[in-house]
Amino acid sequence: MKTISFDLSGKIDQQKIEALLAIKKETDILNIPFFVVGAFARDIIFKHYYDITPRRMTGDIDLGINIADWEQFDMLITSLISTGKFSRTKEPQRYIFDSTLIDIVPFGAISDEQLKISWPPEHKIFMSIVGFKEAFENSIIFRLNSDPELDIKVPTLPGLAVMKIISWKEKYPERSKDADDLLLIMHEYEHAGNFDRLYVSEQDLLMEEDFDNQIASIRLLGRDMGMIVDKDTAKVVRSILEGENNDFQNLIIDVIRERKMFDHKFETISLHLEKLKKGFIEVLEKEL
Repeated sequence: MKTISFDLSGKIDQQKIEALLAIKKETDILNIPFFVVGAFARDIIFKHYYDITPRRMTGDIDLGINIADWEQFDMLITSLISTGKFSRTKEPQRYIFDSTLIDIVPFGAISDEQLKISWPPEHKIFMSIVGFKEAFENSIIFRLNSDPELDIKVPTLPGLAVMKIISWKEKYPERSKDADDLLLIMHEYEHAGNFDRLYVSEQDLLMEEDFDNQIASIRLLGRDMGMIVDKDTAKVVRSILEGENNDFQNLIIDVIRERKMFDHKFETISLHLEKLKKGFIEVLEKEL
C-alpha cells in the first residue's frame, strides 16, 4: 500500500497541478519514474508544508526523470507534445505548459561514468546529475491534489541540500541562488521537522554545540546528508565543502552577495558551513 507522507491538497497553484497531472499520465503509461526537484521542491516543503516562506517563490517546475536512454526520453517528450498541451523551447530540457516553464532532466542509466548527461544531437551541452539517484531513492511522497489524486515524489531536505551544492558548483558563478537555497535549508532545518530530534535522539549533539539549536541542527543536516549519499557523490560534496579550488570561500561569498547580507559577518556564514561540513564528514569517516 502506498504511504502518503504529506497531504497538500488545495495548496498548490492549479496550473502546476494540471501540468503535473498531464506529465504523470504520460510517465505512468511509459513506466518512467520521476520526482520534483529544484525551487519548486523547496517551495513544496518549506512554504506549503512548514509554512516557512522563502525569500522568493518559483513559478517553474523542475523534474528529474529516471530513464535508461535518450530513446526513452524522446518517447516521453513526443507523448507530451502530442497532447497539445506542451511546447518546446530553444533549451533542450525546457518545455512550456500554458505559461508554466518546465525543466525535465533525465538521470539514471542514461548518464555516463562521470554521472553527466550530454544533450543530443550535438552533445555539446553537459549537465551533472550527481546526487540525483540518492535524492530520488530517499524521496518522500506528497499528495498535491485529491480529486483527481496526484501523488508526487519530492526529495527530503538533505537530498535537496546535496543537489543544491552540486548545482551551485557546476554552474558557478551563475547559480548564487543555489547558495541562497542552501542557506535557507541550513537555517530552517531545526524548524522543518527536526526540533524534537535535537532534544530526543540527538541530545549529545545538542550538548556538544552548547545547546545552540541552529548550530546543532546545521550539523545534523550535514549528518543526514552524509547518510544518504554514495561514495562518488560524497567525494564530490566533500571536495566542495573542504574548499578545493576556493569552493568553500566562493560559496560563502555567494550567500552573502545573494542575500545582500552586508551586515552579517563573513565569519558567521563560514561557521555555519563549517558545521555543515563537520556533520557531513563525521558520518563518512564513521563508515570507513
